[in-house]
Amino acid sequence: MRRLELVAVTVTLLAAIMSLRPLAAREVKAIETGSRGDLTMCPMRDFSCNLYHRIALPLQMTIGEKVNVSFGSNPKQYDFPVARIIVRDGGGCTVFSQLAETEDVEKIEVASCRVVPEAQ
Repeated sequence: MRRLELVAVTVTLLAAIMSLRPLAAREVKAIETGSRGDLTMCPMRDFSCNLYHRIALPLQMTIGEKVNVSFGSNPKQYDFPVARIIVRDGGGCTVFSQLAETEDVEKIEVASCRVVPEAQ
């Protein structure tokens, strides 16, 4: 009987812990951006990345397209390839320029985004 009680307590504790964890981020095909985001550019593998705040974005971004962004104090143009879109808890999104790695890569952080339902 003690073993059954121990299992019940363990299951209850695990359920409580799982309810405290945030929901996992999820991949989507398209988002509405709110027109602003923060661009991270990593020009070379062994050097640090540069962050550009409040760049203008199109109202919608879809996987597979290239989004023209302008950034920097001496504005530069870049066709950002949309390879992967991750929606995070709290309504933010991260748009990656490649599929594999997510650290030290070109990406756009969108503070407030909405998933485009028909693209799912």
